[in-house]
Amino acid sequence: MIDQAARRLTAAQLQDQFDLAEDEAAALQSASGGWVSFARAAVDAVESSGRALSELVSSAALADFVVAHSDEFSLSLSPADQRALGVLSLLDGFDDDMAAVALEVAFEQWPEHLRADVPTVLLRLQISGAVTSGAAGTPWHVPVLVAAWARRALAESTPNGESATAESALAESLTAQVELVGTPDALLLDNALVLARRTRRWRLLDRIFLTCGYPLFYLFPRSGIATFARLPASALRAVPELEEITTVATIVQETLLSFGPGEGSPDSARICVARLTAPGASHTEYAVQPDQGDSEDESQPIEEIGTSMRFHTVMNEMARLGGAGEHRTAAESGASWIAGGVARRSHRVVRLQASIHSVLAEEPGRALALLRSIEDEVKAEAAPGDFLPPAVIAWSALASYLAGDQERADAELAEFALFDDPPFVQEQTFRPAALVVQAYRSLDALNLADVEAVVRRMRDYPDMGELWYHVPIIERKLFQLTATTRSALLRSEESIEVHAHRAAATDRRIESLAASRIGMLISLGQLHRAESLLESITGPYGIGQVLQARGELAAGRNGAAVRIAEAQYYENHICTRDRAELTGIKAAALLRLGDREEALNSFAELLELSVLVGSLLPVVQMPIIERRELLRASADRLVWQKITRIASPVSGGDLSSGGTPESLIARLGELGAAVAGVVDFPTLGHREMVLLESLERGASVADIARDLMLVQGTVKNNLSSLYRKLGVNSRDAAVARARTLGYLDAGGA
Repeated sequence: MIDQAARRLTAAQLQDQFDLAEDEAAALQSASGGWVSFARAAVDAVESSGRALSELVSSAALADFVVAHSDEFSLSLSPADQRALGVLSLLDGFDDDMAAVALEVAFEQWPEHLRADVPTVLLRLQISGAVTSGAAGTPWHVPVLVAAWARRALAESTPNGESATAESALAESLTAQVELVGTPDALLLDNALVLARRTRRWRLLDRIFLTCGYPLFYLFPRSGIATFARLPASALRAVPELEEITTVATIVQETLLSFGPGEGSPDSARICVARLTAPGASHTEYAVQPDQGDSEDESQPIEEIGTSMRFHTVMNEMARLGGAGEHRTAAESGASWIAGGVARRSHRVVRLQASIHSVLAEEPGRALALLRSIEDEVKAEAAPGDFLPPAVIAWSALASYLAGDQERADAELAEFALFDDPPFVQEQTFRPAALVVQAYRSLDALNLADVEAVVRRMRDYPDMGELWYHVPIIERKLFQLTATTRSALLRSEESIEVHAHRAAATDRRIESLAASRIGMLISLGQLHRAESLLESITGPYGIGQVLQARGELAAGRNGAAVRIAEAQYYENHICTRDRAELTGIKAAALLRLGDREEALNSFAELLELSVLVGSLLPVVQMPIIERRELLRASADRLVWQKITRIASPVSGGDLSSGGTPESLIARLGELGAAVAGVVDFPTLGHREMVLLESLERGASVADIARDLMLVQGTVKNNLSSLYRKLGVNSRDAAVARARTLGYLDAGGA
């Protein structure tokens, strides 16, 4: 039975009894459950505190103040039911399942005689009116003033801080439930967050964030933003990783509060979070003020640290190793990490990061194995705007491409388009990988307009990270295909070289950039410089042999080009794409040597290999004269039906017009017009190089004779011999020709 002193009134009755406005009466009825004693305490507190009634009944903290200044409450409940009400008052709202979880946790702390059947207890409290429900479909809750009284009664009835212990145990239990379900409902998450912050269990907040990520702030804005905004200094001392999170939450909260009525949108929080976590985002860190009198030491021995700290430790270790260029070790560290408990998102994030390090370590096979282990569950639990699903797909696409599986790379790119729905939080985790593989596949299909557009995006993107080195490589290939004059090709190389130094300098990347530049120098006919730079590629990489053969072809040493192509074709370090390029070089060399039949056979093999690797680049990288002749001679072959499918646009392109073999063959004969086909490449000795350098700096014959301690007649004879080798008849022409061939720096003295 409920005491008469605590009888329940409607909002209208409360309005008449306490002379309230209609909205005040409604707020008071909701906060008090209609109990007169609770309502009277709130009305009295208005006079003593000077605060508005609506303010006093709007939060748990102020409700505690109201209850603390009155002893007029009396709900006739059994000791067990009163304790149960106290436990339920710790929750932000509950359904039957949530109440069962909370009470089962509490029962573990109680004497046997106070334990009861959970559904029965809940039913009695509902019938008595101690718990109420709002509008249809909303959860049960304890009215805020009743909850404040129930919490105080619980603390007074449980000795030795058992109430706080029960609250902490409940916070731990609900956090574990959040981790278990992976994608929690709002009721579970709201309660876990509220309890974790109220009990100052900062590591629980960290665990919840690791389970949900930044989508927490726009999928559950009411509790998510409020819980993490303005965390106290003690929280950041206990878990330093919360500093960035509370900064973002605080700014998002302030931004949303600044919207007036009718402003903003349902996606405003997501847009704001995406902006604050975007690459290059600049915002002032939230200034955390120390708590007055807060001297508690919340540090933990290392053996007691939970899953969240182990997660931060392995992530920091991978970042440290990656920063030192030790990507293979970083990948091994992440791949061997086992998440404790049920922290599934933490496991996926570490796996993703390990796969990224594997790609950067030139181990795409390992990356794909790591990504396959998490891709299904990541996609199944995808939250809008979360970086995990597009990151798994984008890095799978890049790893597949680097592993030579172009078909899978294309399939991943097609799937990526389905997930690519900005804005995203932490977009920099996947956007660079997606841009790189899109550019390469567009190059393969000769969709050059797409390549130009993607290169612009990469140049403008604030954080390409360690994938930046792909940009100059892609640009060089693009300009080799599109430049129409040698001077335009030279200018493009000079502009690329200016910014190429931004690439991260690991040995493999240095060699990749060097290989790219060697290819451009060969295209320009600067064979001496290309040959000198080729000596820097020392590893067993197929690209070195391809460039050597291409250089021999450009120098007109066709027999040497054929010998290199044939000798290297079956080597283990030669991939299928390299074999295709070597076959194209061989076909051009054989045609120059007059063996047209074998040249056609090699060209047919090249076309089949191009279909196999899904790329037209090996075809268009052949010298244009020989390419055109072999294209015309092979126009009736059936393989062109397959080749045409390669040129089908990846994302819109240049070769889709008409879509016929004839139109494709015509287009393949146009690209790369500025690339040097054959260079009359004389071999110069040391004395001749000294003469060239003297001519470049403007030295006279007398100056050269004095420097070399020769008579002027000998110098004149040596210069005449040099002019004949270079095919010129003046010193200015000799210097210009030497620069073209790469014997002198193209920029001059």
